[in-house]
Amino acid sequence: MTRMTIAEAQSRVTRFLTQDMVDALRAVEHESPPLAREPSPTPLSDLLRAQVTFSHVPGSSDCIYRVEAFGDALLMSLQLNVRRFVALYRVPVEDPIGADTMAPRFERWAIGAGHAGWMIGWRDGADPWKPEDKVVETYCYAMLPEDFLDDPLEQLYWRTDLVQMTRAFMVEARRMGIRLSPKGGG
Repeated sequence: MTRMTIAEAQSRVTRFLTQDMVDALRAVEHESPPLAREPSPTPLSDLLRAQVTFSHVPGSSDCIYRVEAFGDALLMSLQLNVRRFVALYRVPVEDPIGADTMAPRFERWAIGAGHAGWMIGWRDGADPWKPEDKVVETYCYAMLPEDFLDDPLEQLYWRTDLVQMTRAFMVEARRMGIRLSPKGGG
């Protein structure tokens, strides 16, 4: 196996974060065709409903996404450090809600994420842009195979899992009446 250069690795990380993940996250919410005896002829790209915007500094290993779906918007950060993922969901909260009260509500979601290889953690934090605003941060850690940046099937697995995990997080929050975007935000 030929070792890639640092520049090539950074280029692949940037492509994964700013192209592959952005395209994939648009499938967090999509229309479902009616039940039928044959597969729908309509491609997924024509059924996407989620809107995704992002912020990334070229050469960095992280990207911030705003995923708008299911009538709400989730702020998500993703760090890809060559063979380690850290996904972070930020949910605005007000007292008395905090990490200790939110974590049990998402227990079923965390069990599913754990089965896919994620370690989940919760902590109280502050909005990085408005430190006076309280948030609960949900950390999701996963170790990737050493050849992750070379293996399209591994990339597909983790990209798809991030979409499924994000969708499930948003649907679970909606089911419990937890707003994911700040008051006045959508």
